[in-house]
Amino acid sequence: MRKSKLFPLAALTAAVLTASAVASGTGVAAENGGSTVMAGGQCTGSWVDVHETVVARARPDAASPKIFDVFAGETFPCRKLVVGAGYKACGYTGMNGWILVQDGVMRHNGYAGWSGYIPSICTSDR
Repeated sequence: MRKSKLFPLAALTAAVLTASAVASGTGVAAENGGSTVMAGGQCTGSWVDVHETVVARARPDAASPKIFDVFAGETFPCRKLVVGAGYKACGYTGMNGWILVQDGVMRHNGYAGWSGYIPSICTSDR
C-alpha cells in the first residue's frame, strides 16, 4: 500500500488526539513555559470553581504566608496558572500547579482586591 505525503501528519494528529483524551481528566499535565505543571483547573477562562476549602498563599508554595481562606463551592476570578512548589492537597500528592485568584470579598485586612495562589488541583475551570 502506498502512503501519501499526508500520512505523517495524520499519524501525528492521531497521537495528539490520543494524548489529549488521556489528559482530559483531573490531574492534567500541561506545558507551561517549558515546565510540566500538574493541574486540575487551568484558568483557561476567567473563573475557577473551588471544590475544597484551601488557603490562598502569597506565593505558589504551601510554606508561604497565608493571605485568605477560600471555601468549597466558591467561584473566583483567576489570573494565571503557574508552576510552583509541590504540594499535597485535595487527595493528590506531588501536584505543582497553582492558580492566582483575586479576592473581592474583603477577607484580608478588610480590603478587597487581594490576590493569592491556590492549589489548582482543587479547582476546575468555569
